[in-house]
Amino acid sequence: MEGSNNGMADFSELVKRFDKIRDYMHDFYVYGFKSRLDFTKKSPRTYDNERRRIESYLSGHMQWDYRNGAKISFVSLDCAQVLNNPLYAAWKSKSFTANDIMLHFFLLDSLCESPLTIEELTQEVCTRCELVLDSQTIRNKCDEYVRLGMLEKKKQGRAYVYRISTEPALLPQELINAVSFFQGAAPFGEIGSFILDNEKAANTVFSFKHYYLAHTLEDGILLELLTAIRQSRSVTFKNQSSKSEQIFAFEAIPLKIFVSATTGRRYACMYSPTSRRFFNYRLDAIKAVTLGEAADCAPQLREQLDKNLDMVWGVSFGGKARSDIIRMTLYINEKSEHYIIDRIAREGQGGSLTRLKKNTFLFTKEVFDSNDMSPWIKTFTGRIIALEGSNQAVVNRFYRDISALAQLYGIQAGEADS
Repeated sequence: MEGSNNGMADFSELVKRFDKIRDYMHDFYVYGFKSRLDFTKKSPRTYDNERRRIESYLSGHMQWDYRNGAKISFVSLDCAQVLNNPLYAAWKSKSFTANDIMLHFFLLDSLCESPLTIEELTQEVCTRCELVLDSQTIRNKCDEYVRLGMLEKKKQGRAYVYRISTEPALLPQELINAVSFFQGAAPFGEIGSFILDNEKAANTVFSFKHYYLAHTLEDGILLELLTAIRQSRSVTFKNQSSKSEQIFAFEAIPLKIFVSATTGRRYACMYSPTSRRFFNYRLDAIKAVTLGEAADCAPQLREQLDKNLDMVWGVSFGGKARSDIIRMTLYINEKSEHYIIDRIAREGQGGSLTRLKKNTFLFTKEVFDSNDMSPWIKTFTGRIIALEGSNQAVVNRFYRDISALAQLYGIQAGEADS
C-alpha cells in the first residue's frame, strides 16, 4: 500500500528485511519501554513509518500510556484468549518489485496451455510484456516457483520443461485441526499460519494458557541455529548487550536450545573455542547468525554438555572454577504439607532433601552458579529456617532482601521469627 498524499509517499506496509521490523517490535511494542524520543538512530519520519506499519499488523491489540510526558505504545492482549498470533503478520509482509508482479502473471499465463522450455518461455514472456528479459531471470523465477510448489520441472528429451502444478487437494478437517494446534504450540508456528491462510481456514479450536507470542520474532535466528546444530557447524553471530546495547560479534559452536519453564524465554547454548567453555545467549538478543565451517568436535561437546547439565540450575555455567553448594533448612508440616515435599522432588533438579527431625528438612544442591537459584529459593519465604552456601554473596543478598521486606511491612525481627 503506497501513500501519495500527506507526505507519506515513502511509506509501505511491506518490508525488505525482517530483522529491522523485529527490532522495532521488540523494543517499542513487546517490551514497551521506549518512546519516539528514544529513537535516535534515524530520522523521526523513519520511526513514524515503522510505527504505522507495525500498528497496521497489530490492529486491535495496541494500547498507549504516557510516562514522563512521552507516549509509550505497547501490545496488550490476553494470551490465553488469542487463537491466532497477531505477530505472524510481520512474516507475511515481504516487499516485491514491479517486475515480480509482472513476471508472476505472465509466467503463469504463458504456461496455462502447455509446458515450455526456458527458451520458449522467455520468448513468450518477452512477447507478452514487450520487454527484453534474459533467460536466466526467467529461470530463477521459475526455479523459485518450483521450490514453492507452484510449478513443476520435468525433463523432456534433452531439455527441462516447466508446467503449472496440479491443484493440491484441500486438507481434511483433521489436518486443519493439527495445523491449528501447531501454529500456536510449536516453534515456527508461522508456517502453520501460512498453511491456514492458503486453506482459507483459521484456528477456532485451541487456546493456550502459556502462549509466548513474541517467540515468532526470533524464529529466523532459531532456524539458523538449529541448522548449525543439525549439521554440526560453527557460527558467527551478533549479540546485543542488555546493559550497553552495543552489538558484539562472536564465534561459537551451537549445541542445544533451552526454553525457560518459568518465563518461556529461549536461549542458545554454545561452546566458545576461544574461552573453552559453554555459554547461554538469549535468542531475542541475537541479531544475526552466519553459518560457518564444519565443527568435527560438536558430538564430543554435546556429550560433555550433557554431563554438565545436572549442575546448571538455570542458564548460567558460572564464571569460576569451583561450583556452589546451597543448603536450605525448611520447616514443612509432615502431616498437612506433603505437597511441599512433592514440589521439591519435582522442581529440585536432583537436589537431596533430608529429614533432620520432625517437620524440619534440609535441601542441598550443588550448582555452577547459585545466583540462578535465588528466585526459586525465595518462593519458600516463611518456611526457611536457615540458608547457607559456599557463595556467601548469594546468602547475604537473600537475608538483605528479607530484612528489606520486613522493613517495608513494618515487621520487627521478633515478630518475623514468631
